[in-house]
Amino acid sequence: MSRPSPPALAIASTLPMLVLAGLFGASLPTAVRAQARAEAEPRLRASELLPRGTRTSGKGWRVESPVQLESHLGRFVLRTDWGTVEAHGSDIVLERIAEVPAIAQLDSISQVDIFAQALAQSAQRTGEAIVRVVSDPVGTVQGLPSGIARLVRRTAGKVRDVATSIGDAAVRERSESGREGGSDGENDSEALVDFGMELAGINKARRELARELGIDPYTRNPLIQDRLGKLAWASVAGGFSMKAALGSIGGFAGEALSAATRLDDLVWNASPDEIRRVLEKRLVDRGIDGRAAREFLRNGAFTPTRQVAFVEGLEALGPAQGEGDVLDLATGIRGEAHARFLVNQLRMLQRHLARGDGVQSYVVLEQALAAQTRNGQYLIVLPVDRLSWTDDLRAVASEARSLPGNRRIVVSGSVSPLCRRELARAGFAVKAGVGRP
Repeated sequence: MSRPSPPALAIASTLPMLVLAGLFGASLPTAVRAQARAEAEPRLRASELLPRGTRTSGKGWRVESPVQLESHLGRFVLRTDWGTVEAHGSDIVLERIAEVPAIAQLDSISQVDIFAQALAQSAQRTGEAIVRVVSDPVGTVQGLPSGIARLVRRTAGKVRDVATSIGDAAVRERSESGREGGSDGENDSEALVDFGMELAGINKARRELARELGIDPYTRNPLIQDRLGKLAWASVAGGFSMKAALGSIGGFAGEALSAATRLDDLVWNASPDEIRRVLEKRLVDRGIDGRAAREFLRNGAFTPTRQVAFVEGLEALGPAQGEGDVLDLATGIRGEAHARFLVNQLRMLQRHLARGDGVQSYVVLEQALAAQTRNGQYLIVLPVDRLSWTDDLRAVASEARSLPGNRRIVVSGSVSPLCRRELARAGFAVKAGVGRP
């Protein structure tokens, strides 16, 4: 099926823009708001927004309840013995809950005397060492702490290789950006620091420990980031035995490890720079322009884990018209919640296509995407916790009949009775409560 006509596409584009306006920062026209008659988003028990059977409390942690819905996602607060974490959406809070045992284990390791000694020995030297690796690798490698120096030599072969590799990384970053100053210099610095940490073995140590704990090595959980980083530093630069550290958490498993099985081996085994190079080739092989691929892979809203998941999502759905537009959308995303949303949309599309059907073309919307299938259906998937009949949905109901073909909305969470009724009147088949992507 061909792409919808321009008028139909314009109407289609308003739906997720308005549905997700509050979440992603889009604004509604004053006239639309004035005409809309909406229901307020409710406060619901945490158990109503999470998958059936999900515990909302445990040893050392609890999810506050009730939870306010905001832009169709729950605004969760997870309180733990180690600190408080906020999570916008059930997808994120479920990951944070799964990470609680890992926080406890990392905190336990940090209390061991030998760790404290190793950290004290390495704290000052390690930071200075990475700066020297980046700024003057040839002249200062000899001054690195012995553990780092050995790993640098083992990885690069010889000091001159280190200098060449770091220099190449800087040139590559600048040539790809097409600019020489400003924020690109900052990007170069970040890339070189990461490169130096990879050579030193810090990032590898971090990934190994994260894998043993069963968590995403690139998690943005503030209660984990600092603890995981300190242990990685101490293990490499302070002489703290990683084997001893991992042995001290022997027997620990539980739900966190089950989450780890969903991570691609590329996340565990490759550096962030290696991941970017592999994914760039995979995108180019699909017909994506190389510069566009690199621009996407520089978007910090996508961690290496999310980068892999996004590319795998495109690959799983097969070739379709509009993939370049989807990549442009991803390149412009700002914030973890939006990056997760787009990845989850790709996963939901794969899961909820009818048997034997496939994506003919993507329809890129203001802040999201939809798909036209080969069977002529117009499919919108919304990985949200609860869809209410808010101003945004009310505003497009009268126009929805102009959309081409069969129209279906699939919602991961629940839909209010009023919202379901009004969407049906607008010609949408609604399927809700399908669960996490």
